[in-house]
Amino acid sequence: LWFEWNLIRILLFDYTHMDKKLIVSHLEVVLKGQISELSIEINSVNEEIAKETKSSAGDKFETSREMMNQERGRLEERMAHLKRQFNVLMGFQQDKVSTLVENGALVATASHLLFFGLAFGKLIINDKVVMVLSLNSPIGKAFVSKQKGDLITFMNQQHIIKSIY
Repeated sequence: LWFEWNLIRILLFDYTHMDKKLIVSHLEVVLKGQISELSIEINSVNEEIAKETKSSAGDKFETSREMMNQERGRLEERMAHLKRQFNVLMGFQQDKVSTLVENGALVATASHLLFFGLAFGKLIINDKVVMVLSLNSPIGKAFVSKQKGDLITFMNQQHIIKSIY
């Protein structure tokens, strides 16, 4: 019964028609949007810092200014992270067909579609769920250097690699 159910899942959930270029372009749009929004936030904080005038209550001024500087620092760290992710994404060879699970590989199992290279999370593209994961993640470490047909056991679940793109 277990085997029959998994065979039915394989036939029903055919993820092999997802295009790696579509995933990369979708991630590119999302990352560019996040970078743009963050840039607006950073500019807003910078404007607030510039508007801040020193009052007679010096400690209050210094505390407020320091809080804004800390917020700007957090936003700039997030911006640097997003730009690193974007640069990694742009470095993927979209036309390269992988034979092993590596950065930039799109992996189809019976029930999952996994894109390795970025720690991004779940995307929904054309009504299909794509998990975008780092090879440094626990599941990434389980899949790294595996090939088509390999069986991977992760968190008491078995995954057979149907295809690698």
